[in-house]
Amino acid sequence: MNALGIFPAEPEGDEPWHIDPKDNDPRDELKRQSAFLRDAKIICPGVDIFAVPNAAKRSQWAANKARREGMTAGVLDLVATWKGGGAAFLEFKDGKKMPDANQRDRLNLLMRQGHHCGVFRQEKSALDFLRRCGAPFIDRRGL
Repeated sequence: MNALGIFPAEPEGDEPWHIDPKDNDPRDELKRQSAFLRDAKIICPGVDIFAVPNAAKRSQWAANKARREGMTAGVLDLVATWKGGGAAFLEFKDGKKMPDANQRDRLNLLMRQGHHCGVFRQEKSALDFLRRCGAPFIDRRGL
């Protein structure tokens, strides 16, 4: 079984999910993700993007409650959905970090299920990814 414990383990190697190259941008993960959310609200307002609060520091009681509510390891930072059934799952990282084993398992699972997903370091690459996935964007004239 894989780390998710849901499906039998797949052959070695990752599915072809998107991952931005490492960079020297000094911004942390939160600043990068916030910049993406700010820009997305302006240029793709028809895309509903919400965070999955899975990595917060919790007391033992709160952690147990969150697990009972369905919290699971490896869930990605953001979910984006749009009209017509479009959806994408996005994980933001700073310039150096890589997805952990649980996140890699989740990315591979999502790819095998036919979903769009990736790991992003820059807001522009995440927006370009959503555009390629078919998310609706306004053009430069705001039409």
